[in-house]
Amino acid sequence: MIRKATAKDLDKINLLGETLHHNFKQLFNIQKEIDNSFAIVLINEDNKEINAFLYALDFSDNIDLLSIVVESEYRNKGIAFNLIKYLMNEYCLTKSITLEVAVNNFNALSLYRRLNFKVVNVRKGYYHGVDALLMRWEMKDIYILAIESSCDETSIAIVKNGTTVEAMTILSQMDTHANYGGVVPEIASRMHTENITLVLDETLKKTNINIVDVDAIAVTYKPGLLGSLLVGIEFAKTLAYVYKKPLIKVNHLIGHIYANAIDNKLEFPLLALVVSGGHTELVVMQDHYNFKLLGATLDDAIGEAYDKVARVLNIPYPGGPGIEKKALEGKDTYKLPRPVLDETYNFSYSGLKSQIINIVHNAKQRNELIREADLACSFQQAAVDELVRKLGLALQNTGIKNVIVAGGVSANKYLRQEIKKVSEEYNAKLNIPDFIYCTDNAAMIGAAAYPIYLKKDFADFSLNAESHANIC
Repeated sequence: MIRKATAKDLDKINLLGETLHHNFKQLFNIQKEIDNSFAIVLINEDNKEINAFLYALDFSDNIDLLSIVVESEYRNKGIAFNLIKYLMNEYCLTKSITLEVAVNNFNALSLYRRLNFKVVNVRKGYYHGVDALLMRWEMKDIYILAIESSCDETSIAIVKNGTTVEAMTILSQMDTHANYGGVVPEIASRMHTENITLVLDETLKKTNINIVDVDAIAVTYKPGLLGSLLVGIEFAKTLAYVYKKPLIKVNHLIGHIYANAIDNKLEFPLLALVVSGGHTELVVMQDHYNFKLLGATLDDAIGEAYDKVARVLNIPYPGGPGIEKKALEGKDTYKLPRPVLDETYNFSYSGLKSQIINIVHNAKQRNELIREADLACSFQQAAVDELVRKLGLALQNTGIKNVIVAGGVSANKYLRQEIKKVSEEYNAKLNIPDFIYCTDNAAMIGAAAYPIYLKKDFADFSLNAESHANIC
């Protein structure tokens, strides 16, 4: 069994190292108080003894491999190879590995070359007069073709290493659905079917990368409109089958979170505020795909509330941007109740929405004029204020210093402004995606698929659509 070492293993590691290298402690001094050092150990399943270990220093963008020690009777069994592969697969999502090796250590050189380490420098006389080769391993660039069709945008993108968008196309159905005041599922799925091959062709025209060049096909499989999701899923399955590529399934909500990884590096631990048409959630991420839900909406999501209030105020679809624009023309003159739910991290927007409906209904009954811009401004401030208060509470209680915002509502400029203020108040680093990556897009799906690709957690062709889902 191979695993990362713990503090309880230190004595055994040092003992094994000292047995095979008399000055091991002086050279490496593996101690639990060294924050950026770690070891990977091989445990004998029979007697639970440590028979081999790898020792390295972990820096922000590189791992410095310092030593591999294998007990004599376990040598020539591929153990060193497996320890390094474990290091690569578990700890090198975005890192390179460097090491030094003597030019006359032919066995080690053969091992490192098998693992695709390349010589980058020579250090003269490094080992008591013997030259050392500085070698580096870097993961090859990974290109993922991603498909997003969960609602009314048909989007395809090619994303490199989960961070760089090589090409993306988004074909929106907004103008069509505006005629109906909202998305009509049957029309949405039919338009996806008509457009998806055209979107693929347009995306490929924007880059010199072809489908045969990509490493995997990723697709949104939940949540969303079932018919729309199925169009994307069946298209992704077809591409994966024809071109013999791994298939990766991606949760749309997690895609919104990973939109923050585009042209940026996620720094953990972080607080993610997810604000969309169907979800309002506060989530802690300790690492990639390590989610802990702090709180969520108990009824309406904030995006849903925006859309319903927009309809009451006769603001055309899409409601969210319409409310934001109208609010700029007004003032906070309506004294609306803040949807405070004690000191939990949960949210509620049904009461605020109902209050707006009642105000409009009562005014109509009395033939009173509704100051639509003022009401939109008052609603927006009440809705966003509660998001900001709960985020501030989470920052205060967790001590986390990294904040990201995800979901379509993160395109709202007033929300961005207020989130920035509370982040600065708690000295937290804030990241919000560029506007193009806030709403539904395939680039975020490609970014979210990258950590899954590295773990080789691929889907099979029985993959189906799911209309409902949460992050955790």
